[in-house]
Amino acid sequence: MLIITSSRKLYQLRLELGLTQNDVAERCNMSVNYYGRIEREECNCSVNLLDKILQVLGKEIDFK
Repeated sequence: MLIITSSRKLYQLRLELGLTQNDVAERCNMSVNYYGRIEREECNCSVNLLDKILQVLGKEIDFK
């Protein structure tokens, strides 16, 4: 279970896995610029896209 309180957590998870922003963006079929904006909290993303990002990072959404 993962509770995201900040998009910065995505950054931390990505680094723990040794992935680049480009790695995550490619696996999620989005531009690296858009993914970077999500990590920097410059924009929001849909729940579906967040789920896809979290799958790449080995986590899942839990709506408890």
